[in-house]
Amino acid sequence: MKTNLSTARQGRMSPHKESFLHRAVRELLIRTPLLVPLLVVVGVIIGGVWGWGLVATAGAVACVLRMPRILLCASLLGAIVWLSNSVRQQKTEEVLSRNPVLMQAEVVGSFGSSWIVESSWLGVRALLSDKSHEWQPGDQLQLVARKYELPEPPVPGMFSSSSWMRGQGIAARLNCIHADKLPSTGLHGRLVLLSEEIRSALADKLMPPGTESDPRCQVLCALTLGEKGRADPATMEVFRRGGCLHVFAVSGLHVGIVAGILWLLLRLCRVHPAAGRYIVLIAVGAYVFATGMAAPAVRAYVMLLVLTGGLILRRRVGLFNAWCMAALLILTVQPWQFYQAGFQLSFVVYGAICLGIRYGLRGKPWFGPDDYVPSRIHTPTERGMVRTDIAIRGAVLVSVSAWLVSLPLVMYQFHVVNTASYLINIALTPVVPVVMLLGLLAVVLSWAPFLGVFLHTLAMKSAGILLAMVGLSGSVPGFYLPAARPQPPSSLMVVCLQHNKSFAVLGNPGMLVGDVDNETSARYSVVPAVFHSGFSPSIACGLRRQEVVSFYKLEWPRLLCIDPFEVKEPFRISTPAGTYTVFPPPRGIPKRPAANAQPVIVWQRPDGMRYMYVGNAAMSTLESIPPDECRADVLILGYNSYAPVADGSLIADMKVQRLILLPSAAELDAAGLQLPPGITRLCLSEGNNPFLLESPDKPEPRPSSETNSHTQEQ
Repeated sequence: MKTNLSTARQGRMSPHKESFLHRAVRELLIRTPLLVPLLVVVGVIIGGVWGWGLVATAGAVACVLRMPRILLCASLLGAIVWLSNSVRQQKTEEVLSRNPVLMQAEVVGSFGSSWIVESSWLGVRALLSDKSHEWQPGDQLQLVARKYELPEPPVPGMFSSSSWMRGQGIAARLNCIHADKLPSTGLHGRLVLLSEEIRSALADKLMPPGTESDPRCQVLCALTLGEKGRADPATMEVFRRGGCLHVFAVSGLHVGIVAGILWLLLRLCRVHPAAGRYIVLIAVGAYVFATGMAAPAVRAYVMLLVLTGGLILRRRVGLFNAWCMAALLILTVQPWQFYQAGFQLSFVVYGAICLGIRYGLRGKPWFGPDDYVPSRIHTPTERGMVRTDIAIRGAVLVSVSAWLVSLPLVMYQFHVVNTASYLINIALTPVVPVVMLLGLLAVVLSWAPFLGVFLHTLAMKSAGILLAMVGLSGSVPGFYLPAARPQPPSSLMVVCLQHNKSFAVLGNPGMLVGDVDNETSARYSVVPAVFHSGFSPSIACGLRRQEVVSFYKLEWPRLLCIDPFEVKEPFRISTPAGTYTVFPPPRGIPKRPAANAQPVIVWQRPDGMRYMYVGNAAMSTLESIPPDECRADVLILGYNSYAPVADGSLIADMKVQRLILLPSAAELDAAGLQLPPGITRLCLSEGNNPFLLESPDKPEPRPSSETNSHTQEQ
């Protein structure tokens, strides 16, 4: 009887009777036992139907394949993450339920002019705005602060504070009312401060006094040490448009290059491999600590630690299992890292690279001797060809695999498409290690009187070559595109910003107008909104500051910038989007307030519909328009403190059918602008309606009566 039962059990588990999928999954889990725990942890972090469905699926797979140890490990890790999230959420609700907020917290980082503070282990993380103090990581504070909500960006693709805060585990943003510094006791903050001090001291060797504005020094500091704070936005924009912004963040690429350089130097110095492994682990760990311990760098170091530990202990280690272990360690300690774009790109791209190399290098060589010829009889020339073939195939496969898998993530996170970034990454494959090697040598040997200067000069030259290559790729038309369809020619966009500022784009390609006239707003608000909405303006009118004009021309080289005070007479410009008539301010109008420089734009679409953008222009500018030209179907109106357009009869004489009030016209709307019946009024404001897009293909809902349309738009 026992023999029959044993035979039946063996027959039931016989590999010949198992399905192909059953065997494949079992083999995958045997080689990668940490995959199921990772899926469970990710499901717990996501939560909801999809998250718990992933947890149930992973657990069911482990049960079906009869792997109790894997199931137990997954259950323990999932429970740890769930409990930590529950405790953190409970503490957050207790602290933030009061307003103002009273809390004792430690400064653990900085973001611009704000500070990231944390109340305790598994406590509240918040972003503190405090311009009256200069805190440092590790400082203990007794805070009295008021929380406030951050508005969502009006256009997808612009910087989202809420998404960034979620990726940092930050529960709220606080405005400091009062803060007292307490005796410092936190170890984490001290380590962060020590890391920043080391990184700053090393960066000073690459960026001597007087070279802060040199883009080559900025590239060296960012590429070698991860010191992105010293890079100008224009330098980072070059790498962003070239699809190489990952070079600025210390990641697995940098850790791998540093480890490879150290290993080669140790081999050249004839250090025994057994001792060299320990030296590499210690040196690379110090490098990761000094560069800020970013998630991609920690992932790469954990994998290096696991793989090297396997060699030391003479145990077989799988790359994919090491990948899972690194992700588990990071997500168990900081679950919010899952929502960071850097974490997602780092882990997904690495997996794609491994698969691409594994299956790509199994194919036939692209050039070189026949692969059926034994390698032991290859000539030196043939051996060189084989090595060259492997190097080229590896570079191409790595770049293409990384580009393919990162494309949907980049579109989702940043709403852009780099159509040919894999080409420039292939070209940069031999350049980046050289720049990093020279930069590291320049840091280490900076004390040498002549050798240090020579190495720093070489590093600057190599960084200049890298910058030129990336800039060339980013300037090619079609390499950097928004992940959105171009808007039709007869489209209108109005975007409301903070402090009652706004801008509009009339047509595509059309005219960019508005009262945003500083470089910061232009760089971080206007250009991202216009770019990610699918517009490409050909004319900008009303700009007075040269730095804004220069920045717009950098983004749109063929942009025609018009200064209304330099134009004496009205003139017309014809584009595929229609005809634009620019009416400049009349002669003698005061140049203060600055809104007086705003011209009046009449845009007549090809279908005959007329838009008049008055904006914040003065009443005298509108009155200077000839009567036969002063008519419009849609009027876009702001408020001029010098001479506001507040005459309802004048608007009625223009035969306006629809009036759009900008945020600056809040005072005008509050005063009760009297309009005749039949004119629809739409009031835009920063909080209620920050974005208006009208397109013939996708018409937006419009209010049907003369009323403040905040509720109707909502």
